[in-house]
Amino acid sequence: MRDCEAIKKSLGAWLDGELDPGPAAEIQLHVQGCASCLEEKARLERLDSSLKKLLEANASQVDFKTFWAAISRRIADEKSWPTRVLEWMQPVFSPRRLAWAVPATVVVIVAALSLDQFFPGWTWIGQTNMASVESIDGHGFNVALLREAKTKTTVIWLFENQESEDETSGESASGDTAF
Repeated sequence: MRDCEAIKKSLGAWLDGELDPGPAAEIQLHVQGCASCLEEKARLERLDSSLKKLLEANASQVDFKTFWAAISRRIADEKSWPTRVLEWMQPVFSPRRLAWAVPATVVVIVAALSLDQFFPGWTWIGQTNMASVESIDGHGFNVALLREAKTKTTVIWLFENQESEDETSGESASGDTAF
């Protein structure tokens, strides 16, 4: 059996008939054998009875025509579009939902920026031309490649490495341009 505190917390639901048959039968058995819980049950029943009497007495004083007219008017009133948008967006920007927004945004941006790597030649958002320059060092001679995506043009430059010359010795670069 459950302890008295747990039973007392469930008494209201039991009296209102909100519990499943198994827990309801358990509470009924406990209340029949426990004076403290039986007293709490009686107190809740008195409170319920008092509230019903008070509500029934004051219900005759309420003007329900005006009440229902106001409710009908509020239902019929169409909200402005900014109000509807704000109401729609309010749950979206709750802190619990914003927790995933930052990583999701990062993933979308990285995916958008790397589409060209997975789909070569694919263009997006008015991207018209892409060019890349590659530099290759081969046995003291350098080669630079310029590749342009739109016209599919490749330009190759062959040049000597100017940095390796001994500038202090006064030697100039060789006049031999043949590779």
